[in-house]
Amino acid sequence: MRNIIITGGGMVNKGAQAMTLIAVHELRERFPDHRIYLYSPVDLANRKLDKDVFTFDFVGWYPLKFAHCQHNLVQRRIILLRNRSELLEAEALYRNTDFIVDISGYALGSNWSDKICNDYLDILEFANGFGIPVYLMPQSFGPFDFGEERQALNIRIQKLLPTAKIIFAREKEGYDALVNTYELKNVRLTYDLVLSNTKIDLANIFTSAPALNLPEIKSNSVAVIPNSMNTNISDQNTVLALYTNAINALLDHGKTVYLLSHSAMDSDLCRKLKKSFLSNDKVILLEQDFNCLEFNELVKKFQYLVASRFHSIVHAFKNGIPCIALGWATKYHDLLKLFGQEQYVLDVRNKIEAAQMLAVIAKMDACHLEESVKIQKGLADVQQQNVFDVLTQHQKES
Repeated sequence: MRNIIITGGGMVNKGAQAMTLIAVHELRERFPDHRIYLYSPVDLANRKLDKDVFTFDFVGWYPLKFAHCQHNLVQRRIILLRNRSELLEAEALYRNTDFIVDISGYALGSNWSDKICNDYLDILEFANGFGIPVYLMPQSFGPFDFGEERQALNIRIQKLLPTAKIIFAREKEGYDALVNTYELKNVRLTYDLVLSNTKIDLANIFTSAPALNLPEIKSNSVAVIPNSMNTNISDQNTVLALYTNAINALLDHGKTVYLLSHSAMDSDLCRKLKKSFLSNDKVILLEQDFNCLEFNELVKKFQYLVASRFHSIVHAFKNGIPCIALGWATKYHDLLKLFGQEQYVLDVRNKIEAAQMLAVIAKMDACHLEESVKIQKGLADVQQQNVFDVLTQHQKES
């Protein structure tokens, strides 16, 4: 049995979960005789995660050392002496791999650390060491303003990105940055893979279908979904004030407000926001750690969202639920523009006045039914293409 390896995914947050489960489903539909592996050292080390419920396997070997030791006899000898069985097992897996699909949401650009960028590039270098084709599935890229002090990283990007079979950029800005900065010929502009997916067969993903555990949601409700990344762009007090203003405005419109984290990293923000409304029973903190399947069902129960996690908005749009996006990157603008919703983006990289927040919420509250219809029409156009179909064609030609 031949192998396919997925990189860049995992179970850490709902966005990564959704991309992983959809990738597994789409690959199983097209390559039913392949064994699928998820490269995720974090998940492999997580003892709380029941890995037996999945139809795919987790691997966590650090790939670069195995790539290097193919051509460096000294390194190879050292690794063989330290852990011969692990090396041989890894080599057997990799040499039997037909291709790698990377589903990183956003991990390459000058606003990320050298470590994050190099970890991303390690996959390409590792794949080259074993002659494995790599497809970089729809994700964000750039900017690439590295400066003189980071030229080593810039040179590494210039060397390794051309080795990918196809690079799928999901925003025009990222596409232009790749083409103009590195003169790449292997870049295509396409939609987010979660957004373009129309269905998943749980039998492709789970050994038995999981039960969904969903709370009751009151009518006339809105969810607020913060993102801790916003506190890296602006200071935490400013970000908390922004969400607090949004909650107060929603309460003024008679809404019940649910605070919901889309990632474990955002739970603390949700708790801090609830502390500001401790005595108000119309502000409800949902502390359950929902999986992406539960979140997809839960989002249907709200009139609209005030959301800062990219894939929380994607899940909402897939269900025709409008969103006010408090975003920190270009990807939010492109996503909402795709559905004619750009007037509902508030960019935390710029100063957001309280009056802006009030105006956007008032507009959404008055128009959310019309916006829902508009989103559903746009979704039908987006879902006419599926990026995974390219893999089928490429494998037939190889």
